[in-house]
Amino acid sequence: MFLVKSKSLCLFLVIASFVLVSTPTFSASKEESQPKDVCSQNQKDDKAPTVENMLKARQEGDLEKADRIQAILNEKAKKSWRSPGGDEIVVESPCPTAPECDNAFYKSYLWDGDHLICTGPVSGGISVDYDTSGNVYAVRCSTWNGIANACIKVYKYQYIYPGYQWSVLTSFSSVNSFSYPVVLTGSTGNKLYLFYLSSSQNGDIWMTRFTQSGVFEGSYEVKVGADTITYFSACVDYENGNHLMVAYQKERPSDPTPDLYTITSADYGETWDNEVFVSYDGAHPDIAYGRNGYVYLVFEFTGGLNHEILFYKNSDYCSPGGWVELKFLTHGSHHTYPKVAALHTLPADSPYVWVAYNQENPAGTDIDLLYAYSRNGFASWYPDCILDSSSAWNEMACDLWTKRSPDYQYVHICYFAGRYVYPIPHGHIFYGSASATNPENWGFLFGISNAWPTQSEDGRKICQGTFAQGNCAIMYAGKDPNEPFGDNFQHLYFDASAWPTDVEEEVTEGEVPAEFSLSANYPNPFNPVTRIQYTVGSEQTQPIHATLKIYNLLGQLVKTLVNEPKEPGTYEVIWDGRDERGDKVSSGVYFYMLEAEDLTRTKRMVLLK
Repeated sequence: MFLVKSKSLCLFLVIASFVLVSTPTFSASKEESQPKDVCSQNQKDDKAPTVENMLKARQEGDLEKADRIQAILNEKAKKSWRSPGGDEIVVESPCPTAPECDNAFYKSYLWDGDHLICTGPVSGGISVDYDTSGNVYAVRCSTWNGIANACIKVYKYQYIYPGYQWSVLTSFSSVNSFSYPVVLTGSTGNKLYLFYLSSSQNGDIWMTRFTQSGVFEGSYEVKVGADTITYFSACVDYENGNHLMVAYQKERPSDPTPDLYTITSADYGETWDNEVFVSYDGAHPDIAYGRNGYVYLVFEFTGGLNHEILFYKNSDYCSPGGWVELKFLTHGSHHTYPKVAALHTLPADSPYVWVAYNQENPAGTDIDLLYAYSRNGFASWYPDCILDSSSAWNEMACDLWTKRSPDYQYVHICYFAGRYVYPIPHGHIFYGSASATNPENWGFLFGISNAWPTQSEDGRKICQGTFAQGNCAIMYAGKDPNEPFGDNFQHLYFDASAWPTDVEEEVTEGEVPAEFSLSANYPNPFNPVTRIQYTVGSEQTQPIHATLKIYNLLGQLVKTLVNEPKEPGTYEVIWDGRDERGDKVSSGVYFYMLEAEDLTRTKRMVLLK
């Protein structure tokens, strides 16, 4: 499925197929059974040599079975992922799928199941964003009064007793059709901005503003008139929340290439001025806000036989004359639908910036996903890096996002990887992340989708990323695999890396919890530290001896965090990613196990560097 870049990686993936337990396979149809290979067998076999089976055996007191599995894992580790000298082999760009499991993909335990937001058409595009309280907002176009995409619906993910759930926040309709809805939240003023492209007058851009509780505040013209506008992107100043910025492409009958403009508002979208000409040739723009007025823009330069990716920056909220041409990020191939994200760190003029984009081969038979990055905002670039590449599958339609925090060091990506063999679609939404400390290492690229996603080269029609309760989350368009085959990918799904189902209720002073529980660590994935909360409860008053230990994928003890009597109560411990000797451990999956008397709880976490 994916291009394997070294023999070491092949061996690593073979062992990963045994020890990683979350490797679901998907049947192509009701008549086609699951592939009977080593991957699917290991999923169902409780005797398979996996870490979970080893830990389970120890919990059940079957030490002989546990030791036998431990010996197998140790032997496989020596043969598969360590060099003759015993040193760990660095994997350049690990692929989530082992070669022998062509119909399966590795779905990380972090993404524990997709939630259906709604059913209905999603062909007009999708968008998602989060507010400072951790609520999530999603939008899509829907059919109204028999007109396709004539209605826009806004959904909100929030805590509604007894848990978090999706509900319709608001909706509005028109006699015109809509496309490319964009939802944005302001950090101040409790604002919810909804941008969309209307079919009126060959394409008009409008913005409707609500409060974050769904109260309508007005609809405003962004760019309307006789000009033909076919695509746009929008961003908001997350520091003050009053600056809104839009980049759009304008078509002219006498001009073979689209023109690119930006337009801004400094009063929460009520008035729009400062329309700025950016380029005589620019398509499919994507705009992102950085910090202190810095804005970043990427688009396709369509002239000639190839579409190249061009990067611009503006240091003053898209001000007139402020756009500076900085770099052609590609050369010599057909590149489309770029996405840009910049960290919100200081100094504001030199953040880490990533740009991801599709690359089609000259024959037009394969699409790969490439990226470029800058360590200093714009001064120097590392272009045309391969993020995911395969000759048999298309990797495309990405979205990039980062957290709106001055100390956040990560960028995240989601994208489509798959192919279409009529009448059976193959493909999934994949996820990865990189950091300022290692901007070229995207870690494990693993699938997160249970449903079959729709296919397009544009990520705005397939998948969009955000944060939910502080954790990465992805919304995507797709269909239930059990539904009849066809092109009716008309559902909206949502998945997050750690759903807030394991969060313990706050324990008030003097209250003794009766439960025994282990919460999900936070953050997850993490680097360099993570917090683990656990509860030791009993009706008795005497202390209970508790242990909290970290294990690696081979079941080897890495670190003992707790090993002492504990009074009934809720506790929190921090792990700094070091082993018993104080050495930093490598990136990967780790288990943490809580034991108290005859009770045991185990969870998993990921360290990403």
